[in-house]
Amino acid sequence: MSTKEPTSTRAMRTFVPELSRLRRARQKTVYEGPLGKIGATPRSRYLLVAISAVVTLVGLVLAASIAPWAAALVGFIAVLFIAGGWPAATGIAELRGRTRITSHSVIVLLAGTTSVLYSWLTEGPLPLEALPAIAAVGVVASFLVELMRGEGAVGRLESVISCVTGVLASVSVAGWVGLAALTRLENSSLPVVSIGIIVGVLLGLIGVRVISAGPKEGPRRGAITLGVTPVAFIGVIGYVCATFLTRMVG
Repeated sequence: MSTKEPTSTRAMRTFVPELSRLRRARQKTVYEGPLGKIGATPRSRYLLVAISAVVTLVGLVLAASIAPWAAALVGFIAVLFIAGGWPAATGIAELRGRTRITSHSVIVLLAGTTSVLYSWLTEGPLPLEALPAIAAVGVVASFLVELMRGEGAVGRLESVISCVTGVLASVSVAGWVGLAALTRLENSSLPVVSIGIIVGVLLGLIGVRVISAGPKEGPRRGAITLGVTPVAFIGVIGYVCATFLTRMVG
C-alpha cells in the first residue's frame, strides 16, 4: 500500500501557513503604531468608533459655543478625518483592492473645506446659503471621476455612492459653523447646548447601527471616520432645528 501523501493535502498544508502569515503581515501593517492594537478586535474597534463620536460631538459643541472661528477650526479637523478615512469606512477601498482612494478623499476634502470656510466668512442670517451648490459640485465631481475610470471598472456604482455620501457628510460639517453664528447672533448658547443634547441622544440610538454597517476590520482611520461622520451629518439638521428653536423661544 502506498503511503504517499496526496498532492491536494500537501498543497493545503503549504497554503494554510502561508495564508496565516499573510494575515499576520496585514494586521501588523494596519495596526502597528503608537495606538498598539486598539481597533484590531471588534470590541476595541467599536470602542474606537464610540470615542471618536463623543470627542467630535463635545469638540464641535464647545467650539460652536465659543465663536464661529472656533467651530470652523474644529469643523475643518472633522472634515480632514472624513476625507482621509471615508473610503476605508465604507469598504470601497477594500472592494477595489486599494489602501486609499485619493480622488475621493480630495473631492470630499475640497467640498467640506469650501463649505466650512463659506459659512465662517459669510456675514448675515444665511451662513449656509451656498451649501447646496457646493454639494452639487461635489456630486458632479464624484460622477466624473468614476466615468474617467472607464467602462467595466471594479465597483463603479459603489464608488459613486460612497463618494457622494462622503461629500454630503463633509458639507454638513458647516452646519456647526452656522450654529456658532446663530449663537453669536442671538447672544445665547441655548441652541447649541440643546442641539448638543439632542445629537448625543441620537448618537446613542443610532450608534449601534452605524457601527454594524461599517467594515469589521481594516485601517483605524475607517473606524474613527465612522464615529465622526454621524456628528457631521447632524450639523445642517441641527442648524435648522436650532433656528426653529430660537424663533419659538424668542
